[in-house]
Amino acid sequence: MEIIRAIDQLRPHPYPVVALGNFDGVHLGHRAILKTAIDRARAAAGTAFALTFDPLPTKVLAPARAPRLILAPEDKLELLRQSGIDGVIVIAFTSALSQVSAADFVRDYLLGRIGARGVVVGHSVNFGHDRAGNAEVMTELGRRMGFETMVVGPVTVKGAVVSSTRIRELIAAGEMRAAARLLGRDHFLSGTVVHGRERGRTIGFPTANLDSATECLPPDGVYATRVVLPDGAFASITNIGMRPTFAEPAHTIEAHIFDFDRDIYGARIRLEIVERIRSERKFDSGQALAAQIAQDLARAKEILAAA
Repeated sequence: MEIIRAIDQLRPHPYPVVALGNFDGVHLGHRAILKTAIDRARAAAGTAFALTFDPLPTKVLAPARAPRLILAPEDKLELLRQSGIDGVIVIAFTSALSQVSAADFVRDYLLGRIGARGVVVGHSVNFGHDRAGNAEVMTELGRRMGFETMVVGPVTVKGAVVSSTRIRELIAAGEMRAAARLLGRDHFLSGTVVHGRERGRTIGFPTANLDSATECLPPDGVYATRVVLPDGAFASITNIGMRPTFAEPAHTIEAHIFDFDRDIYGARIRLEIVERIRSERKFDSGQALAAQIAQDLARAKEILAAA
């Protein structure tokens, strides 16, 4: 998959079809958009592109209201690659770009720089100055400017419309199964394993401490999880929170990997969060905490075996 960050240097491609969106989460709705672009490009012996923005526009225009991203940037690119898209065009979003009208964005970027013959958007797309562009506007611009417009969605799962906003709400509520249904996969955190205080070892449960690059975290608590390494996925149980039993000052993400005895400090891992087991709470002693962890571990194994 080709990644293009300097759009002015984009070389000509046969029959470009562009899927436009932020694609945070690369959820089932996004996959439907991407598949439509890929199928149309293949039918015309063309090239399917995803066009996205970095940073997310709201992080520039209204940072106080900007949502926590479901995916770290490199994870978004990897999931876009897995979709089968031929290339990803990443446009740096700036205040100046936010002033470009919907029509000018289509004319100058989609047509002028990419030469798009087809454009695929989701039903709730917004683009251009003041978010004035939508699916209806894109369709009309296609008629006027001579490109094909394909509008996808809404995509629903058991009556629920798939959207990044709804997925963030479910993750924030700890409803990981429901979020997974809309994502088409388990939500995951990615980052580097770092040294912690190693308190887990003192009670018989050594942990891998994750320095998460993922912004969208579930609420504090204990979760059935999988740690994904280059050689496979390993069942685990993870505590997210402040470790109140030990009065720790820092928020941590600690995964205890079952039947695992390898040094993975410094490794970049993916932590798949399958289901919430319980909320975080304070125990009277390390021994009481260890007894609860043993119960949690048994429950996590049941959940993961059934998943």
